[in-house]
Amino acid sequence: MEINIVSLLQVASYTLVTLLILGLLSKFLVNVGANEIAIIERRFFGSTLAPGRVFALGNEVGMNAVYLAPGLHFILWPITHVIAKEQFLTIGANELGIVEATDGEALSSGRIFADDPAGAMHNNFQDPVGFLRNGGIRGKQLRFLTNGTFKIHSHLFKVTKIRKIFVPEGSIGVVTAADGAAMQGLLARSTEGHDNFQKADEFLRNGGEKGPQVDFLRPGTYNINTEIFKVEIREAVKISENEIGIVEAKDGKTMATHDVVVQTPDGHNNFRDGQKFLDNGGMRGPQESILTPGMYYINPYLFAVSKNKQTVIKQGEVGVLISNIGSDPSDFLAKSLGTEDASDDKGRTKHVVPKGFRGIQSEVIGPGAYNINPLAYSVIVIPTVTRSVEWSAERGSQNWSANFDPFQVVSNDGFPMQVEVRCQYRILPENAPYVVQKIGSITQLENNVIHPQIDGIFRAQVAHSPAIAYQQNRAEEQKAAEEAVRADLERYRVDIVSVMVTNIHLPEQLMQTTQQKNLAEQEKSMYDAKQQAEMRRIEFEKTKTEADSQAKIVTAETGIKVAQYEARQIEERARGDAARVRMLAEAEASKTQQIGDAEASIIQAKGEAQAKAYHNQVNALTAQGVTTVEVIKAISAAGLKITP
Repeated sequence: MEINIVSLLQVASYTLVTLLILGLLSKFLVNVGANEIAIIERRFFGSTLAPGRVFALGNEVGMNAVYLAPGLHFILWPITHVIAKEQFLTIGANELGIVEATDGEALSSGRIFADDPAGAMHNNFQDPVGFLRNGGIRGKQLRFLTNGTFKIHSHLFKVTKIRKIFVPEGSIGVVTAADGAAMQGLLARSTEGHDNFQKADEFLRNGGEKGPQVDFLRPGTYNINTEIFKVEIREAVKISENEIGIVEAKDGKTMATHDVVVQTPDGHNNFRDGQKFLDNGGMRGPQESILTPGMYYINPYLFAVSKNKQTVIKQGEVGVLISNIGSDPSDFLAKSLGTEDASDDKGRTKHVVPKGFRGIQSEVIGPGAYNINPLAYSVIVIPTVTRSVEWSAERGSQNWSANFDPFQVVSNDGFPMQVEVRCQYRILPENAPYVVQKIGSITQLENNVIHPQIDGIFRAQVAHSPAIAYQQNRAEEQKAAEEAVRADLERYRVDIVSVMVTNIHLPEQLMQTTQQKNLAEQEKSMYDAKQQAEMRRIEFEKTKTEADSQAKIVTAETGIKVAQYEARQIEERARGDAARVRMLAEAEASKTQQIGDAEASIIQAKGEAQAKAYHNQVNALTAQGVTTVEVIKAISAAGLKITP
């Protein structure tokens, strides 16, 4: 039993000594894992830390800036001991590590963020000694950690993880700097070298100003220290089809007091480059230039953009421009009109001026879609087609351009009347600016000029005419009214196409009297018409009878002419026979003088007797009577029947 007890005591003592040795070795030997660092502290037997310092760099008493890297390390325990073991710091792919140093040089007065004078000497804050010995500054650091794994002394460097800045397509990132020089204007001017605000130290070194920045971020992913640069995501400016963008600058030179819209400088790439806009003399206020349909990355800190519809001029219309920009029209008007007081107190001319001057432009724009800045130009649409203005009781029944109540007038003889009128007019394109100059718009023309003038003209006409006479002389009254309206509207450069009296409403009592009178006149006209019809019928019958006997008359007349010709033929034949007989007698005279003389005497006696008979007959009956007898003989011989 005694041997066993001794053996046990020996084993126990060996074990205890071994444990003591192992315990002591564990204090002197420190094993740091592959993904760890060990933070150590010197408790005593060392020099005192320099004033203002927090971490020891050598044999100073205090928490050591040097950490133990992965592996087996020997330390002078208990003079030095391990405070804690920490895992490596991992920064994800979409993360950044914002670093704040708890030791180092003092931050300069007025500064919020620390520069990085040590640069690469601290190896992304993994070498604390290099940071402190090379001028590293205490406080929030401008340099940050990007994605990766880092051995960071967490007591010396406090790291806060943030997300990277992502600007989606169709958006921009507007930036406000929390540190930098004082701003000289409303916005911080652009500086070079900061690589879209990803290099904060370069930003400050090159004179970057504190406050809202004129530069901005376009779509993409950025490694930006959001402790110094606050980034706000805004939508890009999108101008849709048939729209325009009206731009107002919030910074720049001061615009003149009389200007409504300022002239926009060149080179700013549709307001995308704010610094160029300012450098080229851009002025604060509404801009003359506009944005056409498209997407624009524009800094909303510098430019406010409002949307407006395109100016559309339809067929049958023109657009009259009133310019708010350009030269003062007074000089032009003084030369052309001979007056020094040619513009009103607002700088808008009362007259039509050529291009380049403020006021009503002499050149109009035709049908189409136009990108016109409504702040620079007011557009008044004037129809050039024929328009109708109706004064009718049936309002809304027709698609007239304008519709008014009928005229309620009193005639010369005291009867109330209602007159309905239609006026058609047109404006030539070249006259449109002058219509705007004198009147303003088509609505004002119809309501304030055409309506009251035609009202007055018709009231004056009716007042000088009895009711029935006005109705009876409707055409003349209408013509006179049209001439009067045309003369009145000529000075407004409005062409009158026609003025028509479409209806006249007389009082019921007067209408009944007129109707009765008209009925009586119509009945009389009807009787007269019947009488004329009967007379025409009689004439027709007479004419028909004469036409029926016309053939017989023609035949009789023909027979008479034939008889006359036959009578003449007999007379001529008798004379011819006498002459022939005489010639025969003379021929035979040489042969037988006596016989010839006797026969000649006989023949002569017969001829003379016959001639005497005809002569006596003519003397008794006249030549016409003889002719008539012969004609009757001829008709009788022909068997014709004649109605006397």
